[in-house]
Amino acid sequence: MADSIDDIISAVIEDEGGSKVTNDPKDKGGKTQYGISEASNPHTWVDGKVTEAEAREIYEQKYVRGPGFDKIPDSHSKLRYQLVDFGVLSGPMLAIEKLQAILGVKVDGVLGVNTFAAVLQEDPKVINNKLMVERAKMVGRIVSKNPVQAKFISGWLNRILDFISY
Repeated sequence: MADSIDDIISAVIEDEGGSKVTNDPKDKGGKTQYGISEASNPHTWVDGKVTEAEAREIYEQKYVRGPGFDKIPDSHSKLRYQLVDFGVLSGPMLAIEKLQAILGVKVDGVLGVNTFAAVLQEDPKVINNKLMVERAKMVGRIVSKNPVQAKFISGWLNRILDFISY
C-alpha cells in the first residue's frame, strides 16, 4: 500500500495503465495515458501524448494537494490513498462528499476543519471500509444506469477492494 504522496501517485499511474495509450469508445474519458484523459486535460494532449512528469503534476495538483488529501495524517495513510484514488476515478469533490456523509458532518465537498476533526475522531479502518462500501454501491448504480459500463466493473471493484482494512 502506498504511503507517501509520490508512492500514491506511482500506484495510481500503475492502476491507470501506465504509459500505455488507451482509447476505449465506452470510456467517457476518451484517449488516456497514465490515467490522464484527453477529455479532462486537453492541454496535456496538444502534442499527442502525455509525459509521466505531466501526469504526476496533474495528479499532485488536481487530486492530492488541490482537494487537501495531502493533509490527511499518516495515521490514516490508507484513507488518504483511497481518497486520492476515489478522486481520480470520480472527482475529488464526490470523494469528499462521500467521506463527509460517512462521518456525519456537513456535506459540502470541502475538506475543512470539521471534516478533519471528524476523521481524527474515528477509527481509520472503519472510515476506510465504509468509504469502500460507498464506492462499491456507487459502481453498482453506475452500471445499473448504464449497462455498457459493466465492462469496467471488475476492474473498478478490484481497485476498490484493494483498500480493505482488517
